[in-house]
Formats: sequence, C-alpha cells, structure tokens
Amino acid sequence: MLVTREQRGVGHVLVVPVAHRPTLLDLTVTEAPLVMTAVIEVADAIAHAYAPTGIAVWQNNGVSANQMVPHVHFHVAGTLPEGGTDFGDVPELPISDTDVIAEILRPLLSIGRHR
Repeated sequence: MLVTREQRGVGHVLVVPVAHRPTLLDLTVTEAPLVMTAVIEVADAIAHAYAPTGIAVWQNNGVSANQMVPHVHFHVAGTLPEGGTDFGDVPELPISDTDVIAEILRPLLSIGRHR
C-alpha cells in the first residue's frame, strides 16, 4: 500500500505488487489473487476509516489507456462528498499529510472484516 500524493478521492491509496509487472496482463496466476485481496483489504480500511458513500477502484494498462507508470498498480479511493473521484489536476500533498493517511489506514488492514 502506498498513499499517493495526488489524492483523487478520500484516502486514495495505490496497491502495487513488489515484483515488477508492467500491466495487469503480466501478473502471474499466483500474484493476481494476492493483489486482489490487497485491493479488497485497502477498500475495507478506507470504508471503515472515512465512511465514504462509495469506493472507487481503477487500473490502467498501456499508454493508450492512460497508464502513466509502467508498473501495474490499482488505485483505491473513497468517493468524494459530491460523488466520484477527481480526474483533473489535483495538488500534491506534502509527505507529512500522506503519512497521516497511512497512520489512519494501517491499523485497519488485514483484520479480515471483508471475509
């Protein structure tokens, strides 16, 4: 889990596998369920920490799909109060602010509420 400096939703986090895989299509059959479990755990933590009305999960593959970083990653964020997430320009948060988000979410991870 990495808290992104570009918060496009509430508690916007990136789920990134350790092994380098350029796109979703490059994940192994062993890695794929582990990554999806992490996405669900992060979504659950965001839901419990921030109580948004929805959770957005998105992932892009290839430049033509707007993939900016050539390493597979999933965006997980609570929806904004007005709904949806912000796909426009957003300010970069200072690291100290992303650390606060991580401190809020970290204790809520891997406690198995979603199962």
